[in-house]
Amino acid sequence: MNTDNAIEVKDVYKKFKNYFDKNRSLKEKVLSHNSRQHDYWVLKGMDFYVQKGEAVGLVGRNGCGKSTCLKLLTKIIYPDKGSIQVNGRVSSLLELGAGFHPDLSGMENIYLNASVFGLNRREIENRLDEIVRFSELEEFIHHPIRTYSSGMYMKLAFSVAINVDADILLIDEILGVGDVSYQKKCFEKLLDIRKSGTTIVIVSHAVNQIEKICDRSIWIENGKNRLEGVPKEVHKYYLATMEEGRLRQKRKEDEQRRHKMEQEQEEFAERRQEIQNRKRKQDHARQKESTGQKNGVPDVQQLLRQEEMEIHFQRKMEEIANEKRQEQQVVCDKYIKKEILQQDQILQFYKNEAERLQLVIDEKEAEAGRLNSVIRQRDIRIQREQQLSEEERQRLERIIFQKDEEIGRIDLAVLQKDEEIARLNHVIAEKEERINGLIFTAGADCC
Repeated sequence: MNTDNAIEVKDVYKKFKNYFDKNRSLKEKVLSHNSRQHDYWVLKGMDFYVQKGEAVGLVGRNGCGKSTCLKLLTKIIYPDKGSIQVNGRVSSLLELGAGFHPDLSGMENIYLNASVFGLNRREIENRLDEIVRFSELEEFIHHPIRTYSSGMYMKLAFSVAINVDADILLIDEILGVGDVSYQKKCFEKLLDIRKSGTTIVIVSHAVNQIEKICDRSIWIENGKNRLEGVPKEVHKYYLATMEEGRLRQKRKEDEQRRHKMEQEQEEFAERRQEIQNRKRKQDHARQKESTGQKNGVPDVQQLLRQEEMEIHFQRKMEEIANEKRQEQQVVCDKYIKKEILQQDQILQFYKNEAERLQLVIDEKEAEAGRLNSVIRQRDIRIQREQQLSEEERQRLERIIFQKDEEIGRIDLAVLQKDEEIARLNHVIAEKEERINGLIFTAGADCC
């Protein structure tokens, strides 16, 4: 494990079993031991890391594996494949009131929950006043927590978790603690914890909260990290994809609704045709009974009136059908215009995003060009300095060589002087011997 990392998740897989047969008794469970089940893989090769002191947010649709990741990090559950390494004491806020006993008082639950996080009694007592003060439950701290509201539950759990002084803090969808003022207080405390060097991992659908707290955001999709980076950049693609999925689902529902409407119209047309045929048969039978034959000649006026009524009825049905078609056409036109407008908005969003990314790329290229220019200037300066250093070295070598020659000449002169001194010393010694001899001869003559 890299010493700079607090969390390392490498190629993690996790599955859960879904049973289709629900056994309500032990007998049913024994008799149906071969009940049908399905393996549902929540994580499919999850791979990410969190550096020490870094704040990371996990985002994604429901069921993508965010909360499962936090449970794996706290070792509530274990992976089926892969490895998870956590370096440091872990404090977690995964579920409301997890680790609390409803019959115990708030004070007793502080000791219970803090001991679960690994604190001994002395450490809990040192932090007790701060935990109670931050939870703002001084007057309720000795009451059973079954009498607490959900907000009071959350305050106590949050206060215990952030005062454990853990190396790693895991938070799952409970940043909306208490009222507005207390939420602000919690955000400020989280920022202080982050500045103190604590590693934070947050799971939330409130992307604006993650952008305020986190340095990096990881988008989880289908059990894998699809994208990670700066929170604002990741959240743009995440929200655009979610909106596109919503529009796709809406189009599907509208298509099903339109198909159902067409089927109803077809059924209505079939019933109308059946009614017309039945009416035509009834009218024909009624005509035969009422008019009869007059000397073998039918009643022409009655037949003409009947034919006019049929034509009028047929025209009326055609008008109704035309009105229905016009209404359908208006609905289709509205739907198509709305779809075109939505697609244009999505296309415009991607065009704006592409232009923004192009500007970022241009800025990066300009920055790269500037850095290359700086590097070239630095290389030229280093080369010039190296050249000057080489010239200085050659000059010093020449000076040293001249000094060495001068020293050689001085040594030669000293040697000559030494020889001259030795010769003079020899002459002086001969002179002294001669003088001594003369002195000795003169002394002998005197005697």
